Amino acid sequence: MSNIPVGVWISLETLIVCLGVWRVIQFIKAYKNTEQSLPTVEKIEAMVNSQIKNKVLAAFLTRDFLTIYYLFSPSNKREPEQGTAFTLHKKIGYGGIMFGFLFVLVLEAGGVSYFLHSWSTVIAWIHLALSLYLIIFLISDYKAIKRNPVLLSPEKLHIRLGLRLKAQIYLHNIDSIKAGKINFEKDKKKKDVWNLTLFGFEDPDFEITLKEPLLLRDGVGRDCLIIKIYLTLDEKEEFLAQVKLLKEKVEVVGI
Repeated sequence: MSNIPVGVWISLETLIVCLGVWRVIQFIKAYKNTEQSLPTVEKIEAMVNSQIKNKVLAAFLTRDFLTIYYLFSPSNKREPEQGTAFTLHKKIGYGGIMFGFLFVLVLEAGGVSYFLHSWSTVIAWIHLALSLYLIIFLISDYKAIKRNPVLLSPEKLHIRLGLRLKAQIYLHNIDSIKAGKINFEKDKKKKDVWNLTLFGFEDPDFEITLKEPLLLRDGVGRDCLIIKIYLTLDEKEEFLAQVKLLKEKVEVVGI
Protein backbone atom coordinates (compact mmCIF):
# COMPACT_ATOMS: atom_id res chain seq x y z
CA MET A 1 0.00 0.00 0.00
CA SER A 2 2.95 2.34 0.64
CA ASN A 3 3.89 2.05 -3.08
CA ILE A 4 0.58 3.51 -4.23
CA PRO A 5 1.15 7.08 -5.49
CA VAL A 6 -0.28 9.92 -3.41
CA GLY A 7 -2.21 11.11 -6.46
CA VAL A 8 -4.14 7.84 -6.59
CA TRP A 9 -5.16 8.16 -2.92
CA ILE A 10 -6.27 11.75 -3.49
CA SER A 11 -8.30 10.69 -6.55
CA LEU A 12 -9.99 7.87 -4.63
CA GLU A 13 -10.85 10.14 -1.71
CA THR A 14 -12.20 12.78 -4.08
CA LEU A 15 -14.33 10.15 -5.84
CA ILE A 16 -15.74 8.90 -2.54
CA VAL A 17 -16.57 12.44 -1.42
CA CYS A 18 -18.24 13.21 -4.77
CA LEU A 19 -20.31 10.01 -4.59
CA GLY A 20 -21.35 10.88 -1.04
CA VAL A 21 -22.39 14.41 -2.03
CA TRP A 22 -24.28 13.07 -5.06
CA ARG A 23 -26.14 10.56 -2.88
CA VAL A 24 -27.08 13.27 -0.37
CA ILE A 25 -28.43 15.43 -3.21
CA GLN A 26 -30.52 12.49 -4.45
CA PHE A 27 -31.98 11.99 -0.98
CA ILE A 28 -32.85 15.69 -0.71
CA LYS A 29 -34.56 15.65 -4.12
CA ALA A 30 -36.49 12.50 -3.20
CA TYR A 31 -37.63 14.09 0.08
CA LYS A 32 -38.88 17.21 -1.72
CA ASN A 33 -40.75 15.04 -4.24
CA THR A 34 -42.67 13.09 -1.59
CA GLU A 35 -46.32 13.86 -0.90
CA GLN A 36 -46.26 17.13 1.06
CA SER A 37 -49.35 16.22 3.09
CA LEU A 38 -47.56 13.25 4.67
CA PRO A 39 -46.13 13.57 8.21
CA THR A 40 -42.36 14.11 8.35
CA VAL A 41 -41.71 10.56 9.55
CA GLU A 42 -43.60 9.02 6.62
CA LYS A 43 -41.87 11.39 4.19
CA ILE A 44 -38.48 10.19 5.46
CA GLU A 45 -39.56 6.57 5.06
CA ALA A 46 -40.84 7.22 1.53
CA MET A 47 -37.62 9.07 0.65
CA VAL A 48 -35.39 6.17 1.67
CA ASN A 49 -37.58 3.51 0.05
CA SER A 50 -37.55 5.41 -3.25
CA GLN A 51 -33.74 5.52 -3.30
CA ILE A 52 -32.74 2.21 -1.70
CA LYS A 53 -34.21 -1.00 -3.12
CA ASN A 54 -32.53 -3.39 -0.67
CA LYS A 55 -35.03 -3.83 2.17
CA VAL A 56 -32.44 -4.49 4.87
CA LEU A 57 -30.31 -1.48 3.94
CA ALA A 58 -33.42 0.69 3.61
CA ALA A 59 -34.56 -0.34 7.11
CA PHE A 60 -31.22 0.59 8.68
CA LEU A 61 -30.96 3.89 6.80
CA THR A 62 -34.53 4.82 7.69
CA ARG A 63 -33.83 4.15 11.35
CA ASP A 64 -30.67 6.27 11.22
CA PHE A 65 -32.46 9.18 9.53
CA LEU A 66 -35.31 8.98 12.05
CA THR A 67 -32.79 8.78 14.91
CA ILE A 68 -31.30 12.09 13.80
CA TYR A 69 -34.75 13.61 13.21
CA TYR A 70 -36.09 12.76 16.68
CA LEU A 71 -32.81 13.63 18.42
CA PHE A 72 -33.03 17.27 17.32
CA SER A 73 -36.82 17.70 17.33
CA PRO A 74 -38.78 18.94 20.39
CA SER A 75 -39.80 16.22 22.85
CA ASN A 76 -43.22 17.72 23.54
CA LYS A 77 -44.20 17.96 19.89
CA ARG A 78 -46.76 15.38 18.75
CA GLU A 79 -46.93 13.93 15.27
CA PRO A 80 -50.22 14.69 13.44
CA GLU A 81 -52.94 12.56 15.03
CA GLN A 82 -55.58 10.84 12.92
CA GLY A 83 -57.64 9.30 15.67
CA THR A 84 -57.91 8.84 19.43
CA ALA A 85 -54.47 8.67 21.08
CA PHE A 86 -53.45 6.11 23.70
CA THR A 87 -50.05 6.34 25.38
CA LEU A 88 -48.00 3.29 26.31
CA HIS A 89 -45.05 4.61 28.34
CA LYS A 90 -46.40 6.53 31.34
CA LYS A 91 -47.72 4.00 33.86
CA ILE A 92 -44.64 1.77 33.76
CA GLY A 93 -42.36 4.78 34.30
CA TYR A 94 -40.50 4.21 31.06
CA GLY A 95 -38.90 7.67 31.15
CA GLY A 96 -37.36 7.16 34.60
CA ILE A 97 -36.14 3.68 33.71
CA MET A 98 -34.52 4.95 30.50
CA PHE A 99 -32.86 7.85 32.36
CA GLY A 100 -31.26 5.40 34.80
CA PHE A 101 -30.23 3.07 32.00
CA LEU A 102 -28.67 5.92 30.00
CA PHE A 103 -26.76 7.10 33.09
CA VAL A 104 -25.27 3.62 33.49
CA LEU A 105 -24.45 3.48 29.77
CA VAL A 106 -22.56 6.79 29.94
CA LEU A 107 -20.49 5.55 32.89
CA GLU A 108 -19.86 2.23 31.14
CA ALA A 109 -18.85 3.91 27.88
CA GLY A 110 -16.30 6.13 29.59
CA GLY A 111 -14.94 3.50 31.97
CA VAL A 112 -14.60 0.62 29.53
CA SER A 113 -13.17 2.84 26.78
CA TYR A 114 -10.55 4.14 29.22
CA PHE A 115 -9.66 0.56 30.16
CA LEU A 116 -9.48 -0.56 26.51
CA HIS A 117 -7.32 2.42 25.59
CA SER A 118 -4.37 0.94 27.46
CA TRP A 119 -4.72 -2.25 25.41
CA SER A 120 -5.79 -1.01 21.96
CA THR A 121 -6.57 2.57 20.96
CA VAL A 122 -8.54 1.44 17.90
CA ILE A 123 -10.78 -0.93 19.88
CA ALA A 124 -11.30 1.75 22.54
CA TRP A 125 -12.51 4.26 19.95
CA ILE A 126 -14.74 1.65 18.28
CA HIS A 127 -16.32 0.79 21.64
CA LEU A 128 -16.84 4.47 22.45
CA ALA A 129 -18.43 5.14 19.03
CA LEU A 130 -20.82 2.18 19.37
CA SER A 131 -21.74 3.22 22.92
CA LEU A 132 -22.48 6.78 21.78
CA TYR A 133 -24.60 5.45 18.90
CA LEU A 134 -26.61 3.29 21.34
CA ILE A 135 -27.12 6.24 23.70
CA ILE A 136 -28.29 8.49 20.86
CA PHE A 137 -30.60 5.76 19.53
CA LEU A 138 -32.22 5.19 22.94
CA ILE A 139 -32.81 8.92 23.42
CA SER A 140 -34.40 9.23 19.97
CA ASP A 141 -36.43 6.05 20.48
CA TYR A 142 -37.84 7.40 23.74
CA LYS A 143 -38.75 10.72 22.09
CA ALA A 144 -40.41 8.79 19.23
CA ILE A 145 -42.46 6.79 21.75
CA LYS A 146 -43.64 9.99 23.44
CA ARG A 147 -44.53 11.65 20.15
CA ASN A 148 -46.27 8.66 18.56
CA PRO A 149 -49.00 7.21 20.77
CA VAL A 150 -51.16 4.37 19.54
CA LEU A 151 -53.89 5.87 17.36
CA LEU A 152 -57.37 4.45 16.95
CA SER A 153 -59.27 5.80 13.93
CA PRO A 154 -62.74 4.74 12.72
CA GLU A 155 -61.17 2.19 10.35
CA LYS A 156 -57.63 1.46 11.55
CA LEU A 157 -55.41 0.88 14.55
CA HIS A 158 -52.06 2.65 14.08
CA ILE A 159 -49.16 1.38 16.21
CA ARG A 160 -45.62 2.77 16.11
CA LEU A 161 -43.25 1.40 18.75
CA GLY A 162 -40.63 4.15 18.79
CA LEU A 163 -37.99 3.57 16.11
CA ARG A 164 -38.39 -0.21 16.26
CA LEU A 165 -41.65 -1.44 14.73
CA LYS A 166 -44.87 -0.15 13.25
CA ALA A 167 -48.18 -1.69 12.24
CA GLN A 168 -51.49 -0.57 10.76
CA ILE A 169 -54.40 -2.90 11.41
CA TYR A 170 -57.80 -2.54 9.78
CA LEU A 171 -60.52 -3.04 12.37
CA HIS A 172 -62.45 -5.38 10.07
CA ASN A 173 -59.41 -7.70 10.11
CA ILE A 174 -59.45 -8.05 13.90
CA ASP A 175 -60.95 -11.40 14.84
CA SER A 176 -60.73 -10.85 18.59
CA ILE A 177 -59.13 -8.58 21.16
CA LYS A 178 -58.70 -9.88 24.69
CA ALA A 179 -57.38 -8.23 27.83
CA GLY A 180 -54.46 -9.95 29.53
CA LYS A 181 -51.72 -12.38 28.53
CA ILE A 182 -54.03 -15.25 27.58
CA ASN A 183 -51.63 -17.23 25.38
CA PHE A 184 -48.54 -15.02 25.67
CA GLU A 185 -46.14 -17.56 27.15
CA LYS A 186 -46.67 -20.13 24.39
CA ASP A 187 -47.00 -17.55 21.60
CA LYS A 188 -44.11 -15.17 22.26
CA LYS A 189 -41.50 -17.20 20.35
CA LYS A 190 -43.66 -17.82 17.27
CA LYS A 191 -42.60 -16.11 14.03
CA ASP A 192 -46.15 -15.00 13.19
CA VAL A 193 -46.58 -13.19 16.52
CA TRP A 194 -45.40 -9.66 17.28
CA ASN A 195 -44.74 -8.53 20.84
CA LEU A 196 -45.24 -4.74 20.85
CA THR A 197 -44.45 -4.15 24.51
CA LEU A 198 -41.82 -1.51 25.32
CA PHE A 199 -39.22 -3.72 26.98
CA GLY A 200 -40.17 -6.94 25.23
CA PHE A 201 -40.31 -9.01 28.40
CA GLU A 202 -43.15 -7.44 30.44
CA ASP A 203 -46.66 -8.92 30.45
CA PRO A 204 -48.87 -7.45 27.69
CA ASP A 205 -52.27 -5.90 28.31
CA PHE A 206 -53.96 -7.05 25.11
CA GLU A 207 -53.92 -9.99 22.75
CA ILE A 208 -55.09 -9.01 19.25
CA THR A 209 -55.85 -11.93 16.92
CA LEU A 210 -56.31 -11.21 13.20
CA LYS A 211 -58.66 -12.87 10.73
CA GLU A 212 -56.11 -12.76 7.91
CA PRO A 213 -52.30 -12.63 8.26
CA LEU A 214 -50.91 -9.11 7.98
CA LEU A 215 -47.70 -8.49 6.01
CA LEU A 216 -45.45 -6.29 8.15
CA ARG A 217 -41.76 -5.38 8.04
CA ASP A 218 -39.59 -5.84 11.11
CA GLY A 219 -36.76 -3.63 12.34
CA VAL A 220 -34.14 -5.18 10.04
CA GLY A 221 -36.22 -5.04 6.85
CA ARG A 222 -37.59 -8.58 6.80
CA ASP A 223 -41.20 -9.12 5.70
CA CYS A 224 -43.27 -11.06 8.23
CA LEU A 225 -46.77 -12.52 8.06
CA ILE A 226 -48.32 -11.69 11.43
CA ILE A 227 -51.50 -13.27 12.79
CA LYS A 228 -51.37 -12.08 16.41
CA ILE A 229 -50.10 -8.95 18.19
CA TYR A 230 -49.50 -8.38 21.89
CA LEU A 231 -49.74 -4.80 23.10
CA THR A 232 -49.34 -2.74 26.29
CA LEU A 233 -51.20 0.55 26.88
CA ASP A 234 -51.85 3.03 29.68
CA GLU A 235 -55.60 3.57 29.16
CA LYS A 236 -56.62 -0.10 29.03
CA GLU A 237 -60.36 0.06 29.71
CA GLU A 238 -61.00 3.06 27.46
CA PHE A 239 -59.03 1.50 24.61
CA LEU A 240 -60.85 -1.83 24.81
CA ALA A 241 -64.26 -0.15 24.92
CA GLN A 242 -63.52 2.09 21.92
CA VAL A 243 -62.07 -0.72 19.82
CA LYS A 244 -65.12 -2.89 20.39
CA LEU A 245 -67.47 0.01 19.63
CA LEU A 246 -65.70 0.99 16.40
CA LYS A 247 -65.36 -2.65 15.36
CA GLU A 248 -69.13 -3.12 15.71
CA LYS A 249 -69.76 -0.03 13.57
CA VAL A 250 -67.36 -1.27 10.89
CA GLU A 251 -69.08 -4.67 10.79
CA VAL A 252 -72.52 -3.05 10.54
CA VAL A 253 -71.44 -0.72 7.73
CA GLY A 254 -69.55 -3.56 6.06
CA ILE A 255 -66.31 -1.66 5.39
